[in-house]
Amino acid sequence: MIAKGADERSTSGPAKAQLSVGVIIPVRNERKRLPVLLESLELQNLRPSEVVIADGASVDGSREWLEEVASTRPWLRVVDNPAVVIPSALNLAITACDCDIVARMDAHAEYEPEYLERIVEFLTEHPEIAGAGGAMETVGDGSWGGAIAAQLRRPWAMGGARHRVGGDAGPVDHVFCTAYRRDAVMGAGGWDRHMLANEDAELDYRIRKSAGEIWLVPTARSTWRTRTSPRALALQMWRYGYFRARTIHLHPDSFKTRHLAPPALVVGLVGLLLLRPSKGIRAAALYLTAAGAVGALSAKRDGASPWRGGVALPIVHMSWGGGLLAGLIRHWGAQSEPGLSTPAHANSRVDLSSQE
Repeated sequence: MIAKGADERSTSGPAKAQLSVGVIIPVRNERKRLPVLLESLELQNLRPSEVVIADGASVDGSREWLEEVASTRPWLRVVDNPAVVIPSALNLAITACDCDIVARMDAHAEYEPEYLERIVEFLTEHPEIAGAGGAMETVGDGSWGGAIAAQLRRPWAMGGARHRVGGDAGPVDHVFCTAYRRDAVMGAGGWDRHMLANEDAELDYRIRKSAGEIWLVPTARSTWRTRTSPRALALQMWRYGYFRARTIHLHPDSFKTRHLAPPALVVGLVGLLLLRPSKGIRAAALYLTAAGAVGALSAKRDGASPWRGGVALPIVHMSWGGGLLAGLIRHWGAQSEPGLSTPAHANSRVDLSSQE
């Protein structure tokens, strides 16, 4: 599926102006991942004009390593993120980046050499599109990581987003690591400073309403690495659900029917256990058996640990559902608080590297 008029634009008319491309990355304590990430950027067929990394008070040597590397790479800049959280990092980084297109990237991902080239080609040919991102392959390190990845790359875990499970090019609500037109982000006010997860999806909603569609470009491919322990997975899924609830409060029409399944499961099982304990125990046993079997088969098919897969899938469902329920209560009456004080920032470049 191609945007209307794409064929005519790509084969006739004046040549498109070359768009400058920058990359922004939030990091905190990612010393082990940074060399791989930097290599991924340096291998891009289309090299970015700027790379701005916002460091959130790392204590593992990340900042020192970045400063050393940046001393021999004039295109790499490091800015401080005293607030530590990801949306603040992204707001600082995009304000410090002066390019037409700004690609938000992640320290837990690697990008194919064609990634930026494919995205920028698409945005150049389709000026009506506000942002685009590629397909994401989910992988995991170690026994738990592999079993967790086997769940998250399938629709029964995270709901079947096209960038996760595969799909054709076309408009989407959200895509992993979107590359945005900078003026679209600045005009929308940037990332909401209170969105400690789901921050990109919430911004994508505002941009789609104000600046244009977000597209999936499946030929641009990246690899994302999962958490590697049940505890880390549970905390991650809780946060995803908790801040998805904030997005739902802020933008009620972003709610999808599929969002109901995990919280309904939690409410149903907990309600039965409290009101009809014997039925609740049977229902919980039935769910855990079914989800465990699906998780185990998924893991086995991918060459991962079946029993770990059988544990991972219920963790995803219950943690995300519990987080959403808690967030619906906690974020009641929430108001959007974009992190850029004024869209006028779009016309100015600010050096934030020395701010406290």
